[in-house]
Amino acid sequence: MNTWVRYRRGRARYTGRITRAPLVAWLATPEGRATLDDAASQVRFAFFARARAARRLWRRLAAAARDRDVIVTIQSEMDGYLGRLQEFAYAQGLPRVSVDLHRIVVVPRVLINGATYGAIARRLQSARAFASLDGGDALRDFFILTLIHHLDGAIAGAMPSPKRPLAVHKEWISVGIDGAFVWRIPPVNDPPWDGHHYVLELTRDPITRAVRKAVVAAIKRLEASLGSLSRIERNEILRRALRGA
Repeated sequence: MNTWVRYRRGRARYTGRITRAPLVAWLATPEGRATLDDAASQVRFAFFARARAARRLWRRLAAAARDRDVIVTIQSEMDGYLGRLQEFAYAQGLPRVSVDLHRIVVVPRVLINGATYGAIARRLQSARAFASLDGGDALRDFFILTLIHHLDGAIAGAMPSPKRPLAVHKEWISVGIDGAFVWRIPPVNDPPWDGHHYVLELTRDPITRAVRKAVVAAIKRLEASLGSLSRIERNEILRRALRGA
């Protein structure tokens, strides 16, 4: 498997073992080709330059990925990933309804992933193996974005539902994930991170079978209402959530 992140027993795990396929695919993109061309220009024999440069980029990236400080930093941020769902659940302006005194909030994945990307990028600046990585900012950005993509996919693979919720923190659980709803049109080269979580507030009142049925119905109502939002309204929701988180 090509995923760099596993989700087991309620925890996303990063061990530092990465696979080469995502890098190969990235090197075929315009940004990746530019990085490879720059690396190849430093290889002595032009005939083998690109192949040698690609191998060197892979070796350096793989070595940085398994550096102890890098692993500790990334794992720390992954452990806090679901906690960010709870933080954004309290943000202003996000769509929400109530079911028997339990709030259900729509938390766009772009908010969680964007916050996690920023946190990892800032913290890895102090990790020597990562900061000195050949390939510059473009390769470092590729590495972090791939991590976030695989982390998001691992969490989505748990397929939370009202019957099988995903523990977010002490006060909230994820009871569903939408992977297709378009919240924004991103700038060039930025990931869209479409979709959102439906998070349910835990209170002193138990989550009974009747409550779960009501949650399912409430999610359907939310889905219907989200579809009527204009692009301007969607952007405003994201802006208010970021400002009020």
